[in-house]
Amino acid sequence: MHVISIVGIISSWSTLVIPALLLVLRPQRMAKANWALLAFCLLQFIMDRLHEFADLRGIEHPLNFIFVVLEYCSLAALMYLSLQKKRNRRWLFAGSMLFFVLSGLTWLRLGADHYSSIRGISAILLISYAMFFFMEWITAETFAPINARAEFWMVTGTLLYLAGNFFFFITMRHHFTEGLLIHYLVNMLRNGCFVAAMLQSWSLVRTRLMSANKY
Repeated sequence: MHVISIVGIISSWSTLVIPALLLVLRPQRMAKANWALLAFCLLQFIMDRLHEFADLRGIEHPLNFIFVVLEYCSLAALMYLSLQKKRNRRWLFAGSMLFFVLSGLTWLRLGADHYSSIRGISAILLISYAMFFFMEWITAETFAPINARAEFWMVTGTLLYLAGNFFFFITMRHHFTEGLLIHYLVNMLRNGCFVAAMLQSWSLVRTRLMSANKY
């Protein structure tokens, strides 16, 4: 089996580690964000499996279009739950309304085969939400280590995923096979960040429970 194929299989199936951790650890600190993360990971895994069926190639573009919209919904929900300032959340809400309007117009006027257009819009909006998250940390009154927050690992994993997808799409037309390998490796790093978020969340919950038991 080709090396790229092996890495692709590992990249895809490693996504299931996140749902497994959610079921085992059940971190309470970020319950709502965990649901958004679970939805994103399951969506990724299902789409990877659907792309393996040759019978679905006739409806591949509509599936990809729907996937981009659902992917945006799950990641935007994760970002919303990670942001703390109301004005940033309002911007996210306004950006989401814009995304849904543009998605509907693209589907109706251009067709589902133009899903790459809304993917670009989705990436720009999600990156802007991530920048808001880091700005909140920089301007916070208490300058705590950012890597101690589970949200940091979730947002970082999302940025890695967006960067990997962008690199893959700009190289796929030039038949740059290494681009697919880099795409798979970046997705594995994304999964690693999500796992770190789960472990960090559980560690904080466990520390809080141990402190409560002392008193």
